[in-house]
Amino acid sequence: MISSLKNVMSPCVLRTIYSACFHSHLRYGLTLWGGDPESVRIFRLQKKVIRIIGEAGQHASCRNLFKDLNILPLPCLYINEVMCCVKSNMEKMKYNKEVHDSYTCQKSDLRTQFCRTIPFKNSSAYVSIKLYNKLPNTIKRLVKIKEFKRRLKYLLLQHIFYSVNECMSS
Repeated sequence: MISSLKNVMSPCVLRTIYSACFHSHLRYGLTLWGGDPESVRIFRLQKKVIRIIGEAGQHASCRNLFKDLNILPLPCLYINEVMCCVKSNMEKMKYNKEVHDSYTCQKSDLRTQFCRTIPFKNSSAYVSIKLYNKLPNTIKRLVKIKEFKRRLKYLLLQHIFYSVNECMSS
């Protein structure tokens, strides 16, 4: 649809159509399927749509297009969703300082569960806490969820991660 409208609509209108018809479907249930390796196919489709809206070539890099259009790529959307889920459920989380008394650098981080299996290490429950612990303290300390979401989106737009692993290693 966006491809057929690109010659008659402005990029601003195409972005609105993207938000209404594509982005809303991306976000539905994202915490459940966003970490799956098969989500790469959907991410490729998102990049194709972004190139159409941004009037870029077929093989052009999308990182700057995502920034210019103020749209988070699928991996960043997933990161955003799972971290907002953690922030919304902070009362259910345990901190490292609650488990042991020794002073460590990670004392104020959330406690991750011990896991042995790869599927659990890739689950949103485990990944979300790991990602949350990597956030700058200025964002973690925010109390209001609306401000947290705004600052988190800004941070993700500055870095534009193409995978959760890329975010973990940054």
